[in-house]
Amino acid sequence: MKTIDRTLIKESIEELKDLQKKVSHRRFVLRIQMLIFLKEYPRKPLKEISELLHLHYETLKKWWKKYKEGGLEGLLEWKVKGYPGKMKEEQLKEFEKELNEKGFSSQKEMMKWIYERFGIEYCQQGISNLLKRIGAKKKVGRPVNVRKDKEQEREFR
Repeated sequence: MKTIDRTLIKESIEELKDLQKKVSHRRFVLRIQMLIFLKEYPRKPLKEISELLHLHYETLKKWWKKYKEGGLEGLLEWKVKGYPGKMKEEQLKEFEKELNEKGFSSQKEMMKWIYERFGIEYCQQGISNLLKRIGAKKKVGRPVNVRKDKEQEREFR
């Protein structure tokens, strides 16, 4: 087992603890905690620190490598990209154009249009996610009083 050169950790324990409170996402908290433990326990090997954090030893080795190569920025970098979706970029643009120009009366109509046009099947939740991803808002009718007087409404206008 290789020993870790803990002098490479430039940040103080206090700085790391402050950063741990301010970090944008909780997935980085354990990474910072690893650095804190490495500073606080200079005699403990990485294997024991992995047991303290309830993480696999290999995970901590990867994190330490990221820290050595890129510093704190490298350790806190997240390169994972989300699911790109079923439709290609051109198809998505064509769908948005159709949505803006002609519109659809329902999500089922959208599902049917996408299937007929591109051969891609979507479920109801998939269409909702697609609309959310492209920033489209569902148009919802306003509630109307069933007892309203239509003549009074015309006079009011």
